[in-house]
Amino acid sequence: MGRDDMLSLVLPLLLAAVALAVWLWGQLRRPPRFPPGPTWLPLVGNYWDIRRLSEKFGSQHEAFAYLAQKYRSPLVGLRLGGDLTVIVSTKDLIREVLTRPEFEGRPQNFFAYLRNLGQRRGISMVDGKLWQEQRAFAMRHLRSLGFNGAAMQAQVEEEVRALLEELSDSRGRPTQLKNQLPPSVLNVILQFCAGYRFPRGDQRLQTLLNLIDTRSRAFDMAGGKLSAMPWLRFIQPEATGYNALIKFNEMARAYFMTIIEDHKATYTPGKKRDLIDAFVYEMAKAEEQQNENTTFSENQLLMLLYDMFVAGSETTSNSLRFAFLMMLRYPDVQERVYKEIKEAVGNDKLPTLEDKDRLVYTRAALMESQRMCYVIPTRGIRRVLEDTTLHGCKLPKNTVVLTNIWSLHMDKDHWGDPEVYRPERFITETGKLREDDAFLPFGLGRRRCLGEQLAKFCLFQMFAGVLQKFRLVPANDDVVY
Repeated sequence: MGRDDMLSLVLPLLLAAVALAVWLWGQLRRPPRFPPGPTWLPLVGNYWDIRRLSEKFGSQHEAFAYLAQKYRSPLVGLRLGGDLTVIVSTKDLIREVLTRPEFEGRPQNFFAYLRNLGQRRGISMVDGKLWQEQRAFAMRHLRSLGFNGAAMQAQVEEEVRALLEELSDSRGRPTQLKNQLPPSVLNVILQFCAGYRFPRGDQRLQTLLNLIDTRSRAFDMAGGKLSAMPWLRFIQPEATGYNALIKFNEMARAYFMTIIEDHKATYTPGKKRDLIDAFVYEMAKAEEQQNENTTFSENQLLMLLYDMFVAGSETTSNSLRFAFLMMLRYPDVQERVYKEIKEAVGNDKLPTLEDKDRLVYTRAALMESQRMCYVIPTRGIRRVLEDTTLHGCKLPKNTVVLTNIWSLHMDKDHWGDPEVYRPERFITETGKLREDDAFLPFGLGRRRCLGEQLAKFCLFQMFAGVLQKFRLVPANDDVVY
C-alpha cells in the first residue's frame, strides 16, 4: 500500500477523531461564569443525576433545592439533554427572571415540539412577535366578551350549580372529584372560546383528561426523559409518554378542528359569539388584504384552543382538588370556613365575588393551600433571548431558566413554619387579607398566567359553593379526593 493510499485511509479517521473530540469538548464544556452545579455527561447532560436525586428526595423540585444548598448558590447550572439549564430558587431572583424582557422566551426542545403538535403556534409555548400579538388579541377579545367580569361570574355560577347537583346525586357515597372538577373549569373556558360546554359524563372529555394525566406523569417542567433523550421514543414509546402525547394530540386536533369548522360554517361577518368568531374575522381580514405575514391562521387558532384546554384541565382543577384535600386533612379549618360562609352569606344563595370581602378566612384557606400544594412547583420554563447576566453569572442565549416556586413558598426564613398549614398567615391583625410578595401561584410579569382571573373566580366560587352545601369527610377512613 502506497503512502497516498495510507493517507487516504488515515486522514478521514483523523478528521473524524478531531470532530468527535471537538463535539465532546463542546458537550462537556461549562460556559465561562455559568452558575455552579454538577459535571454533566454528553448527550444526556445531568438527566440521570436529577432523576436519582428526585427519587431520593421524592420530587424534582426538592432535588433542585438540594443542589442549591449543596452548591450554596441561588442559581444552579445544569445541562438537561441538549439545553443549558439554570434553576433559580430565591424570591428576588425569581421575581427578576419573571419580569425581565430577556427572560420572556420559551424553550425549543423536543418536548415543546411535540406538545405544540410539531409547530410553534399558540400562546403558552411561543415568544416574540407571535406571542405578543396573539396574547394581546386573546386578552382584548376575551375581555370584550366579559371574560373578567360579570359574564364570567355568571358562567362560573352556572357551573357551580351543575357541580353541586352532581355532588348531590352522590351524597353519602365515595366521590372522585378528580373526574368532576375539570369539566366545571373547562366549560367556563370553552363557553367564552367556543360557545360550547361539555355535557356531564362526556366520554370524549374523560378520554382526553385521562391522556393528559398519563402525559403529565411522564413529563416534568424540564421536558422529562423524552426531551433529554428523544431517540428513546423508538425504544420506549409507552414509558417515555410519547404514545400518550401523540394520541392526545390526534384526539385534541380532531375535536377542536370539528368546532372550528362548525364555526366557520355558521359565522356571520361582524358578529362575535365567542373568541373563535373573533379569530375567524381576523383570518378573513388578513386574506382579504392578502397579508402573507399574518399570525392569524387555522393552525394558530387550533393551538390557541389547545393551550386553553390544557391550562384549564390541569392547573385550576388540580388547585381545587388540593384545596378540598386540605379540608379533609384539617376538619377544624373546614368547619371555620363553613361557619364564615353561613354567617356572611347564609344558605339561600351561592357565594359570589360580591361576598369575597366578607369571606377573608375562606380566601386565606385557599391561598394557604396554593402555597403548600404544588400544582406547578417548578415553573417559568423561560428561554434567555440574548446573552445576559443574573446574580453575577453569565447566561448564554437560549439557556433554559426554571424558577423553583416550591423553594419560594417553603422558605423558612420568610414564612417561619412553612410546613404547617395555617391560613392565618394570610390575614392581617385587622382581619384583612394579607398580600405577600413571596406568594406567586400565577407567576409575574408579562408572561403571568393568561387565565389568572378565571382561575381566581373558579377557585373562590367553587370552593366556597361546595363547602357551603357539603361537609367533606374521608371515605372509609382513607383520603379520597
